[in-house]
Amino acid sequence: MTIVVDSGVILKAYFSDEDGHAEAQRLIADYAKGSLTFHAPSLITYEIINACLVASRMARFPKNRAKELMEEMLDIEIIKKDIEHLKTRIFDISVKYSKSAYDSAYIALAESMQMSFYTGDKKLFNSLKQDFSFVKWIGNYPGA
Repeated sequence: MTIVVDSGVILKAYFSDEDGHAEAQRLIADYAKGSLTFHAPSLITYEIINACLVASRMARFPKNRAKELMEEMLDIEIIKKDIEHLKTRIFDISVKYSKSAYDSAYIALAESMQMSFYTGDKKLFNSLKQDFSFVKWIGNYPGA
């Protein structure tokens, strides 16, 4: 199965105190078994780097551990997609749903590729699930 994932899903798999951690770990385990292929906008790289930097600055992890986690997460094979051609759709989703362009990029990508989109952002999921049936909350991931 091929899906779109956001950085929150990847982070939840590595940050054990996060809601949805167990489900995110199952998703990563399915990926490791070859059952899943991940796609994401290329911005996912920067989101993961930034999240690890913030975790380090907030003393959630020592700097060296945060860097190790970042490198492990960035070693996950995610097919990073250019989203330039989706800029108008990203803008329209952002305006209509009052979402960031970053969040809207994942939605527009999944929509354009006709794939499920797993998010680690429960608020995002709850605000979009009525209009975008392909948006899934990682906390509901059962495993492949």
